[in-house]
Amino acid sequence: MKQKITQSLVERAPAPAQGKSALYSDSEIRGFYLVVTSGKRSFYVQSLVNGRQVRTKLGDHPSMDAKQARDQARATLVAMRSGKNPNEERRKAKARGLTLRDGLELHLSGKKLSATTVEGYRYNCDQYLSAWLDKPLAEIGADRKSVRERHARLTSESGRATADAVFRVFRAIYSRAQREHPELPENPTANVDFHGVRRRKVDAPADSLKQWGRAVIKLNPIRRDLHLFVLLTGMRRTATCESRVEHLDLDARKLHIPKPKGGSTRAFDLVISGPLRDLLAHRVAENERIHRKSPWIFPSPDSKSGHVAELQQPELAGLTGHALRHLYSTLAVEAGVPLLELKFLLNHAANNVTMGYIHVGLSHLMKYQELASLHVLRSIGLEWTPGTWPPALAVDQVNEAN
Repeated sequence: MKQKITQSLVERAPAPAQGKSALYSDSEIRGFYLVVTSGKRSFYVQSLVNGRQVRTKLGDHPSMDAKQARDQARATLVAMRSGKNPNEERRKAKARGLTLRDGLELHLSGKKLSATTVEGYRYNCDQYLSAWLDKPLAEIGADRKSVRERHARLTSESGRATADAVFRVFRAIYSRAQREHPELPENPTANVDFHGVRRRKVDAPADSLKQWGRAVIKLNPIRRDLHLFVLLTGMRRTATCESRVEHLDLDARKLHIPKPKGGSTRAFDLVISGPLRDLLAHRVAENERIHRKSPWIFPSPDSKSGHVAELQQPELAGLTGHALRHLYSTLAVEAGVPLLELKFLLNHAANNVTMGYIHVGLSHLMKYQELASLHVLRSIGLEWTPGTWPPALAVDQVNEAN
């Protein structure tokens, strides 16, 4: 129907049956329309844009009245006839406003991912790219130099493996956003020099281990105990940082790890040696005294999560985190721990049929964990007295420290 679109028409035009629509073409402004359905009254304009018919919505009644719609229709039609596609302009505006946080949610919702993978994506963004989360991707992508410099700075602060892992996450998020908004700049990780980290070989001579022992004992008590715990167990970073008091059973000499690498299906009980028992008992007592019974074994009041999240420690000369897992393995073998038992202590996945048949109890593993713990402490120049914590520097270490 062709007639002038007035407020009266908008309000009184009869609603068609469910699933049907009525279209009113304005008699004065060519290309201006009112579309009425059973539940909505909307204003549209339509015109040629660079030889193609383009239709775009102006708004809905009552948030937009007839006069506002007429004014906007005139302006929009002039722009369209001069070659501007309002749909494209809106899409570009949306792309310009799309933040890294938006891109992360878009990526995570686009495919079925495991809870561990989702957690890893969020952790990398929250922990290492928090300053970018609310920054438009278009702005990040246009500053390729800053992206390269951020990767280099992260390499210096947290290591090559971490820097590469974080920027692989960023690359995937940006690529997903670019599929939806192809006008975004080229993925800026093209300007990042990835290290391509291979499996690390940790070579720590005896004198370096003694230096490490002297350095770790001087740290803040929580950081001291955290690094000693990792070296005495070979535990991975996330499982260590997220260890909870409720999962600790000092009487049974075990710490339950509900979500190690591989997810809940790889849950296991970490066997606790004598030194580890004293370390953990001391940590729990200190937490009750200082941290108001924090649920975390290694709490951090300054951390958003409430627990320590980052293991890097400049005083330890790079020998932190996963490097300590490597070192624990080496020292455990030196102490006489057989490879089969070491695999269980490290919670390595079964890689053959025979391994899948074997189920070793904690009591069997206890003697090997004790062997490993005592050798580890000797190797780093610390002396442990049962029932006390922290350990003391060995006599020769005291002389070196002085």
